[in-house]
Amino acid sequence: MFISKTLMKKISTLIFLLFFLTSTLFAQTKTTIYGNLGIENVNISVVNTQYGTSTDAKGHYELPLYHNEKETALYYSCIGFQDTIVILTPKQLQRDSINISFNMRKIDYEIQEVSITANSDFFRSGLAKNIADIAFHDNKILLLENRTKTSSLIVLDTNGVEENRKSFDNFYEQIYIDSFNDIILVGQDSCLQVWQNEDNVIQTVASFSREDYREKLLRIVCEFNGAYIIKNEVHDRSVYYLKHNHGKTQSFSYILKDDPEKKPNQLCYFLDTIGYNVCQAQWMSIQSEYHNYTREKGCVDVINDGVWDGYMVALAETPKLIALVQAYCHFEAKEYHIATLKFDNFIQFIDLDRLDIIEIGSDFKVTQRRKLKVLSGEKHFKNQFLTDEATGKTYGLFTKDGINYIGLYNPEKGTVSMEKKACKGIYPKVFKIYGGYAYSVYFNSGLKRGIINRVKIE
Repeated sequence: MFISKTLMKKISTLIFLLFFLTSTLFAQTKTTIYGNLGIENVNISVVNTQYGTSTDAKGHYELPLYHNEKETALYYSCIGFQDTIVILTPKQLQRDSINISFNMRKIDYEIQEVSITANSDFFRSGLAKNIADIAFHDNKILLLENRTKTSSLIVLDTNGVEENRKSFDNFYEQIYIDSFNDIILVGQDSCLQVWQNEDNVIQTVASFSREDYREKLLRIVCEFNGAYIIKNEVHDRSVYYLKHNHGKTQSFSYILKDDPEKKPNQLCYFLDTIGYNVCQAQWMSIQSEYHNYTREKGCVDVINDGVWDGYMVALAETPKLIALVQAYCHFEAKEYHIATLKFDNFIQFIDLDRLDIIEIGSDFKVTQRRKLKVLSGEKHFKNQFLTDEATGKTYGLFTKDGINYIGLYNPEKGTVSMEKKACKGIYPKVFKIYGGYAYSVYFNSGLKRGIINRVKIE
């Protein structure tokens, strides 16, 4: 049977529209989570988001979920009751509705008092405000409080009493204290440097771009023995060059403070051999495609002629080659996870992927290399270290069933073990350690405000 091209085109268009409508309807389907917990004001939220609801006066709640293609964790919390987390699988989320009802378990505060110094919240933000970050500066607590498009920096004493605050028209996401003890508020597009005068009043210094922050500030890791330790990230989204060291992911150097020339001296580097091999295989594909292109077009082969400067994007002249270059740059952007720990007479660089320790002495030479040993809770170790600037102690971070635990790190032996529970709730948004306390930041969707909990760890 003969079908005209016009009819075929109409049929194809109809099929496309049906597919589009079906996909749209499917994308908009939802799963309604409902139930009765028997308690008023229980907060139910999706973990790591501000989306949620709370129970009514009779304990009933209803929460629609629109993203049903991946596993979802629901977090149930209420003052005076034990936090509970419920995991929903993608298969369960294909249903129209799911009934989750249970009895919240009461907390025995007399038992909790042994390990947790205060059962009330350490700090609560204003209504409809979120706590984005906290930091510690000159024995004060700095708190970044956000609304939709504005931010406020709040100064607290170590008891959680507000001493001062300053509001900004811009939106900031992070507080960064650099090695010069300067306070930097980091936003998506811009950064702002501020300082506190002798009365703890916050003053603005200067604003600058996010790129300047990345290039100039984050490179300085720490100060050590009269020098600045510098971290150089060879692989970066803005550096698409192929050079002899393109497999090197991170290198560290130092600049002596009294050096008038400010000459960098090499300390150590970390080479990603897997990433290097992937880059090499990808590079061979790019090179082959580029040679074929130059032969077809009869243009100059800058690679073979030796006039190419190594800039990858300059080779992206065909759609296929562009895809290859982008894939190459994707591999190149892979970074090592390196912990930099400073102690009195040495510093340690810990490769958190391979758990290798490189120790640098006061003469800026490598004194030894060895393996990091996690004595217990290996599967819960989060490959992260936190140093308490007030006490000088360093801790390894573990997460088990959504709760953070810490273990004291022994730099002499290179060992860390899971020892103490360090937060009261599940999945804190921000987790910091200072002055022998662990600070956890949450967002209470029912109260619509940010909350800081504090747990004594010494």
